[in-house]
Amino acid sequence: MHVTAAIIFENERYLICQRGAGGSCAYLWEFPGGKVEPNEDPEACLIRECQEELGITIRLLRIFAETSYQYPERRIDFTFFEAHIESGSISPTVHEDVRWVPYQELHQYPFCPADVEIVKKLSVRE
Repeated sequence: MHVTAAIIFENERYLICQRGAGGSCAYLWEFPGGKVEPNEDPEACLIRECQEELGITIRLLRIFAETSYQYPERRIDFTFFEAHIESGSISPTVHEDVRWVPYQELHQYPFCPADVEIVKKLSVRE
């Protein structure tokens, strides 16, 4: 499985989303994104997911990191893109909560295991 995620940074803060109840990583935090569908490229996936789940249109800037994580039930390959919000107002449809968080505070949020290394990289890059 391939998943894409957006690292969106504005006004000295990162956009993070809290997963809802049920499923893996219930109530943990993550960067917005989702699964790449068959015959879909990662860039198109991330633009679609942010539109569907947050009501925003994003512009991808560059790949921030490519990682893999082995969950007990499957391995997931991730592509994290740095992105910028082009239009729209954040209106979450699937997340429990959405927050803008300064990089110094990212470590205070319990993230999905696959995102922990990305949080560490963001926390030291500023």
